[in-house]
Amino acid sequence: MSGAPANNPPAITDITIWEDDPVSGVFTTAAKPDITLPPLKFLIPGAVPPVSNDINSAAFRYWTAAEALKRGVNFWAPVIPQPQLWQRGGDTLEVHLDRWEDLEADYDRDALNFYHGPSASGTVYSCASPDVLCHELGHAILDAIKPSLWTAHLQEVASFHETFGDMSAILCALQLPSFRQAILVETNGNLNCDSRLSRIGQQLGTAVHALYPKDADPNCLRNTSSFFSYCDPSSLPSSALTTSLSSNPHSFSRIFTGALFEALADMLTVCAANPNAPTPNELQAVSEDMRDIMASGVTNARQIPGYFAEVATTIALASAQKNPAYPGIFLGAFVGHAILSMETAATIQSSLNVLQSEFEGMANDRRTAESLTVLPASRYGLAEDLSIEMITSPLGFIARSARTDGKPMEHTSLPVAAEAFVDELFIIGQVDYNGFGLKGFNSYGRRRSKTHELVRRDGGLILQRRLFH
Repeated sequence: MSGAPANNPPAITDITIWEDDPVSGVFTTAAKPDITLPPLKFLIPGAVPPVSNDINSAAFRYWTAAEALKRGVNFWAPVIPQPQLWQRGGDTLEVHLDRWEDLEADYDRDALNFYHGPSASGTVYSCASPDVLCHELGHAILDAIKPSLWTAHLQEVASFHETFGDMSAILCALQLPSFRQAILVETNGNLNCDSRLSRIGQQLGTAVHALYPKDADPNCLRNTSSFFSYCDPSSLPSSALTTSLSSNPHSFSRIFTGALFEALADMLTVCAANPNAPTPNELQAVSEDMRDIMASGVTNARQIPGYFAEVATTIALASAQKNPAYPGIFLGAFVGHAILSMETAATIQSSLNVLQSEFEGMANDRRTAESLTVLPASRYGLAEDLSIEMITSPLGFIARSARTDGKPMEHTSLPVAAEAFVDELFIIGQVDYNGFGLKGFNSYGRRRSKTHELVRRDGGLILQRRLFH
C-alpha cells in the first residue's frame, strides 16, 4: 500500500487574503509565504497559527500580514543597498500584530507595530489591512535606503517619509495580478482618479475619522488622488480638517504623494502599447520603474530646507535613466503641485546629464557637518535648554518650489526650519518628556505612541526620533 495516511492532509500552498483592505471586501489567493526566508526576513513572535479563512480570526490576520509583508519586501529588496539588511544591521525585523488598544500603526527601527481600536462596525485591527502593513513597511524600507533621514529635524523630510509609506502601499498592492486587473477596469486605465488604489487604509481611516476627524478622511486614511499645492509648511496650522493642508507630516505629505500618483498614471499612458487600454503587465512594469526612480532619487537628495524641491529634482533626474519621456512627466507633476517652480523645472530639463552627475557626486561626498541649535527651556516647559542636532550638506544646485505667483521661492534657513519642526512636535504632543519637564508638566496630545523623546547625551538634553506612524 502506498501514499500518505488518510489522516495526513496535503500541505497548504495557497492562502486567501484581502486584496487591499477589509473594507473592499475583495479576496484573492496567494502563495503561502515564508517570512523566514531571505533576502529580508520577518519574525512574528509566538506560534505560527494554522491557515484560517475566518476573517475575524487572529490566524487570518496573521497570514494576511505575512503575505503582504513578504510580497512588499520582495518588491523593495532590489533597491536596498548591499548587503540587504534592515537599518539596525540585521536581516530580520520583528512584527507585532497587536500591541495594545490604539488606532495606530508604527515603525520604531526595532519592529513594525500594529494595534487595535474601536469602530462603528466593531474592533478594527490595523494589521488586517495590507495597505497599512505596506505603509509601515515603506518606513522601514526608506530607513534602510537612507537612514540619515531618521534624524533630520525638518518638516519636509518627515513628510516625504509619509509619502514613501503611502507610495509603498500603492506599489505593493500593484504586485497582485488580480488587483492590477481590477484597478485597470475600475479606472478605465486612467489611474489618477478616486479608486481603491488611491484610497489608503480604508477600514482604519474610517475608524480614525469617527473619533478624530482631523486625522483621516471619512473613508480612508488618505486619498492620493486629492490635489494640494506646495506652500511653506511653517505658514500652515499644525492641524486642520482633511479638506485643507496642515504642517503635520501626514497631511503635508499629500502634496508630494499626489504628484507621484499623477506621474504614475502618466507613466502608464506613455509606456502602454495602447494608451487607451494598458495591460496589467504594463502596469507592473511601470510600478517597478517608479520604485527604482524613487529609491535613486532619495539616495541622491540632500537633507536641506526645501527638501520637497530637492528630492523632486533628484527623482526627475533619476527618471531620465529609465525612459526619456519620464522627466517631462515628473517635472510636469511637480510644477503642477508647485513643488518645483517653472524656472527650476526648465533648468533641470535642459541640464539633465550635468545635474545628474552633480547630485551623484554630492551624494558620494561624505563631507557633511553636524551642528547644534539651542532652543530655550521655557518654551517647552523644560528644566534646561534643548539642543537640536542638524546636518549640513555640500552646496550645489538649489531647486526652488513655487510661490503662489509661480516665481521661485526662497527657502528658509536650516536653524529656522528645524526650530519650526520642533515647535510643532511639542504643540501636537508628539514628544515624550521622559521626566525632563518641569515638575507636574506633561506633554500634550492624545497619542500614546510618541514619535520623539527627550534624552540626555553628552551632558545635554537632546531630542531624538523614536518612530514613524
